[in-house]
Amino acid sequence: MKKRIPLGILIGIGFSFLFPYLPGKHGRRPLIETWDYHNAVIFGAVIFAVIYPIGYSIGKNKLEKKLRGLKLKKHLIEKENSI
Repeated sequence: MKKRIPLGILIGIGFSFLFPYLPGKHGRRPLIETWDYHNAVIFGAVIFAVIYPIGYSIGKNKLEKKLRGLKLKKHLIEKENSI
């Protein structure tokens, strides 16, 4: 997971610069038509800065839970084989 952080940051930077041009749901106008470009880029960067750490921690917890389950299976198999 730590190796993916730089890639995630690069994607976030790219997203911040492209976000103002993306149309909204149901054919809404792009953000660039209602806001200045620099404000829209900052808004996209703030959204990314909030969402990325949350997603990272959820993914990390999910992987740790899976690892604990695999370790438990390994322990139970070893215990069963030693009997």
